[in-house]
Amino acid sequence: MVSEQSTSGQNVAVIGGGIIGLCCALKLQLHGDKVTIFDKSGVGEGCSKGNAGHFATEQIFPLATPALVPQLPKMLLSPSSPVSIRFQDLPQTIGWMVRFLLKARKAPTQHATQALTKLNEHAMSSWFSLLESVGLRHLIMMQGSLLTFESDALFKAYGATLKGFDEQGVAYQLWGTKAIREQVPNLSHRVKHGVFFPDTGHTLNPYKICLELKMAFENLGGRFVHHQVDDVHAGDTLSVVGDNQMQPFDRVIVATGAESAKLVERMTGKKIPLQAERGYHLMLPTLTDGLPFPVSSADRKFIMTPMEGGLRLAGTVEYAALQSPPNMKRSMMLKKLAQGLLSGVSESTEMGEQWMGNRPSLPDSLPVIDSLYDGKILFAFGHQHLGLTQAAVTADLIAQLRHQKKTALDLTPFRLSRFG
Repeated sequence: MVSEQSTSGQNVAVIGGGIIGLCCALKLQLHGDKVTIFDKSGVGEGCSKGNAGHFATEQIFPLATPALVPQLPKMLLSPSSPVSIRFQDLPQTIGWMVRFLLKARKAPTQHATQALTKLNEHAMSSWFSLLESVGLRHLIMMQGSLLTFESDALFKAYGATLKGFDEQGVAYQLWGTKAIREQVPNLSHRVKHGVFFPDTGHTLNPYKICLELKMAFENLGGRFVHHQVDDVHAGDTLSVVGDNQMQPFDRVIVATGAESAKLVERMTGKKIPLQAERGYHLMLPTLTDGLPFPVSSADRKFIMTPMEGGLRLAGTVEYAALQSPPNMKRSMMLKKLAQGLLSGVSESTEMGEQWMGNRPSLPDSLPVIDSLYDGKILFAFGHQHLGLTQAAVTADLIAQLRHQKKTALDLTPFRLSRFG
């Protein structure tokens, strides 16, 4: 292991043991800080554990776009839709949804697209640098990913998105039926068109990345504490408050994903419009060699990723209150989506683990990457579907903020102050 030791090591707390917090903690530990991670649930127990394992650098467009608005009524009213609302939770979620829809205009869409593109352009080089520094480069496989189309009309409409990729410099290849059959013979002949993204990657086990990063972090002297953090006091002394204790630190990083809003409000007085956007997965343990890389369906709105434990089916969006119980019918839906698209998936196919996680989504689809109180408190949360993709580049930016260096990217789009 190689340490990038700094001569000004400080005592740093990272609140949150998901993939964002782990990358930030490891990066700072490599720079010579003495870092403690606090997490009430354990390492990687939120979205970091059960995500699709896709390093989705091609996803440069925000969730709210002008094209989404006319589709929403039909999507939200159908129980089998890839997007749903837990109607019991509307009083808690309606405010966020209004702000989300206000972002579905041309100017906000262009602003968010440019900001996401910049983050994603640096995402994989940051990942490779971080993993190589601790001997874990093998955890990411750069084999690309495929987006499929069964509908000619849908593929034709996707032309506007392809134009956006061209404008932002995102690499892609158009595959016809011959290329699709050669590269992914297990896909249904219903698939007529494909868009292959060569610069994307995947991992065979997202939870394993979390565990390996934690091990590397602890081998470098980092400390993981299984505690709830209730508040951070920023006075003459910076203190982390939780489990009836107050512990002093030089700097604190908040990386608590979908649970960040309450803590940020206690610390700053700001109400952050952070919504739990729930995603589900279903494992098919017997399908261990069905796909060479992740395959998404534009028609069915889900993704299939080959993993160590079989094939992971992931996707769907469900807006609900943070503590609401999971609706595992959403997970079961994924098997039906895969039937008819991939050979080997049928009614009788054995089902394995079902999972739900809360993605931390802000109305503009941009994370918060920022610092307050002369850099004593730093923020890294709100990465929606792109937490895994953007974790390492976020860690680079947090390290630059912590050392009060000029950041590699303009952080204006990611400031906390954009929420007033």
